[in-house]
Amino acid sequence: MAFAAFAVRSGEETRQVQMVCVDDLVPVDDDLRRIEALVDWDHVRETARPFYRAGGAGRHGLDPAVLVKLALVLAWRGLPSMRETLRVGRTDVSIRRFLGFGLTERLPDHSTFSHAQTKRFADSSVFEQLFTAVLRQCTDAGLVGGRRLCVDGTHIEADAALKSLRAELEPIDGDGSVPEACPTSRPALTLAEPRSGPTPKRVASNATAISVTDRDAKLRHKPGHRKHLVHRGQVAVDPKHRVIVAVQSEAATGSEADCLTDLVTRARFAGHRVSEVAADSGYASEASYAALEKLKATALIPPQPGAKHDAAGAARERMRTRAGRDAAVDRQAHAEGAIAELKRHGADRARCRGTRLVQLQLLAAATAINLKRLLDHGYAAQHGQTGDPGARRAARNGQITDLAVRHAAIRVLTRNLIDLLNEIDRLAAADRSTGS
Repeated sequence: MAFAAFAVRSGEETRQVQMVCVDDLVPVDDDLRRIEALVDWDHVRETARPFYRAGGAGRHGLDPAVLVKLALVLAWRGLPSMRETLRVGRTDVSIRRFLGFGLTERLPDHSTFSHAQTKRFADSSVFEQLFTAVLRQCTDAGLVGGRRLCVDGTHIEADAALKSLRAELEPIDGDGSVPEACPTSRPALTLAEPRSGPTPKRVASNATAISVTDRDAKLRHKPGHRKHLVHRGQVAVDPKHRVIVAVQSEAATGSEADCLTDLVTRARFAGHRVSEVAADSGYASEASYAALEKLKATALIPPQPGAKHDAAGAARERMRTRAGRDAAVDRQAHAEGAIAELKRHGADRARCRGTRLVQLQLLAAATAINLKRLLDHGYAAQHGQTGDPGARRAARNGQITDLAVRHAAIRVLTRNLIDLLNEIDRLAAADRSTGS
């Protein structure tokens, strides 16, 4: 009869006092460890220095690089809040090493990060400069094509409830009566205080109501969906490797096309040439076509079905070309795909109030996504792989053979379909020219 010997664990082993190095506990290929090597954290500290009072009394403040790293961890892991990020970081050695904290050190309180995000860095360029520096690395690595820019927008749920809406107005001073000397003047008005008792039924809109907790949030009601308050986020993507070139937070009112000039300007400031702009018909208007023409960028934007102006006719002709069809595919695959990624990396809902703070949230999420592109590119270069980034990610999971063949087949079939459509257009044009 054979007996197996087991080393019984009583739990007393966890009470041992040992000297360990945190670096030895984190693998060399850990994502956060590789991200730390990609960013110049001394430059981050320099950009944050003007927002700290020099020679102030009291204890030293927290390293600003740690606050920026916390924002990146939240975006990279797609965690719902900073409280949850710090809770996970208490037991996650990878996060502790990335922040520069030992095993027994106490992590910062969430209120410290909240103050930095909503007060200290709210009007700073710290996150903007970090995003630009990472984007420059993507450009230097050859991940940015630099020709076509795919633009799309999404709604980000605001950190405000419907019950914060106020629609009534009341006079600021006195009883609101108009002085006899100035019979045409109007009394100054302000939002009324919430009323007690049952709320009367009424239809609210952005023209008649405003949120007292987040004045930049706007009411949105889509048929079949619940009413809620939102901000609008605009994303500009280079389709070569789906690198995010620019993001912009704005109020969810007016036309989506109002942001095109700002997005193109931001992208060109970051080094992108932007000779073509691809977007859906929600960005189509005579003014948007004129704005892009003034910026010397070709508008690959399908016009509205009923549009009859000259710019709409020219846009229809452009969308029938090979470049127009390719642009439509790029927009659906990369602009909408980047928005889906942003929502998985912390931009699914606003964690702060106000358009400017939502912009910081978008910048952190976009920076995390671009860092992901750099890590994938570094892994591919290290292992001699080229081609589709999705296939490279599959290689890291041991699925390269099946997925690579599948992606190659999809590319070949797509190219054959485009060639077939071009041939149909050529034959149709020949028939029209001969009158047959």
